[in-house]
This record gives sequence, C-alpha cells and structure tokens, in this order.
Amino acid sequence: MSKNDCNFDTRTKTFKNNIYGTGKGKIREAVLLQDLTQYLTQQCENKAEKKSAFKILDVGGGQGQIALQLAEMGFDVTLSDISADMLAMAQESAQERSLTNLTYIHSALQDLPNQLNQKYDLVLCHAVFEWLENPKQAFELLIQFCTAKGGISLMFYNQAGQVLSNLVYGNFDYIRSGMKAKKVVKLNPQSALNSEEVYSWCDEFNLNILVKSGVRCFHDYMRDTSKWDSDFDNILQMELQYCQQEPYASIGRYMHLLITK
Repeated sequence: MSKNDCNFDTRTKTFKNNIYGTGKGKIREAVLLQDLTQYLTQQCENKAEKKSAFKILDVGGGQGQIALQLAEMGFDVTLSDISADMLAMAQESAQERSLTNLTYIHSALQDLPNQLNQKYDLVLCHAVFEWLENPKQAFELLIQFCTAKGGISLMFYNQAGQVLSNLVYGNFDYIRSGMKAKKVVKLNPQSALNSEEVYSWCDEFNLNILVKSGVRCFHDYMRDTSKWDSDFDNILQMELQYCQQEPYASIGRYMHLLITK
C-alpha cells in the first residue's frame, strides 16, 4: 500500500449512512447488480456450472453490499478489504442473513498476492482505483487474480462525469486548475480516471470489454434535486434503462466495465 492510498477504517458508519444509504448509493448498487446478474447468469449457463462452483473475489469490497447479494444468489465469494472495521460489518451482516459461503481477507489490494491461494472466475473492484496512487499497477494485479478465462468487474470514478458536473455548476476555475480541490472532502474521490486510458490498459493486456455502463448518467446533473427523493423510483428505472446507451454511458459519474481475458 502506498502512503497516499486511502483506508476508511475510522469512517465505516459515515460510509454506511452517506454513501451506501443514499439514493446515489442505491443507483450504483442497482446498476452493478443488473450488469453482474446478466453476466453471471450467462457464464454459468455457458459453462453448465453450479453457482457454488463459480468463484468470485471482491477486492476492496468494504461492507459487502455487493458480495452479500452475490453470496445470497449461491456464489462462493471471497471479500477483501484494507479496513478491518468494514470487514467486521460485512461479516456481521452475513451472519444475520445466515450466509456461510463467504471468506474474508483483511488486506490491501497490493498485498493480496501473498494472501490468495487460488484464482477466481470473476474479480470485482468497485470504487477503489480513484483512491490509489498507482491504479494501473492495481489493474495488473486484478488480471493476475483471474483464471485463464476469468473476468473483471471494474467500476471507477469517471473523469468525463467529473468534468461535466463541474461545467454544469459553473466551476470553471476549478476545471482550469486540473480539478485539484483546495479543501479535500474526505469521502469525495479526487482522482478520477480517464476512461480512454482504462481502455488502453485493456488493449495492452489483450482484454475484451463486454459491458460498459454509466453509473448515475443523469441523477447528479438534475436541476430539481428535490426529485432525488420524491421521484426516486422513476429515476432509478430510467438510470437502469439508459446506463448502457451512448452517449449517456460515457458521462456517468462512475463507469462500470465487465472485462474478460
């Protein structure tokens, strides 16, 4: 782990309330689950495998919002995170749901090669890269964790969405400064990734992008933010409808890619 990488060990409750417990978090979760459910259903049908034989690794999975739901579907899931507090919350939630098909690893992403004794059919890494000093190095590690025909589910803070959001709000000086905040808001990622650069990594390692979805393609740009609560069901429905359609997919605040070897 680099000294500039982030650990949210002391902010687990804040994460739960301000990130996962909001409409933004619910949209993020819904888009990811829509993509993953479609992908996993197809993979299991093609391989004629039982779900329990399909191994999933969730890197930086935090409190396990996605990992727990995949485990409930019957998949064997390993959840890793640098935060012991986050993992403890995930484990508590799993116990409440009587889930026994989860394994927990307390580790930074960079130290995982020393912790893992197998490779995985699918590796998840969601909202992690924007907190790392060297995201490309982390990407190479994700590839190493995959089986020969494995896949990667990568969600990252999208630079195009960051620029658009600041254009909409008229933060022109901030954009001209390279979007480096004078005062860092601890839960706001500051290092968005350029999607074209991520695509180039895929080309470099001969990987295929099967699915590209924008996460919150319009929610964050709405003029009437009161609708975030009053009309949330319609917002969620439309986000799921448009997330894979261009040009909307490319301007999401986050981008989700399903990548295969």
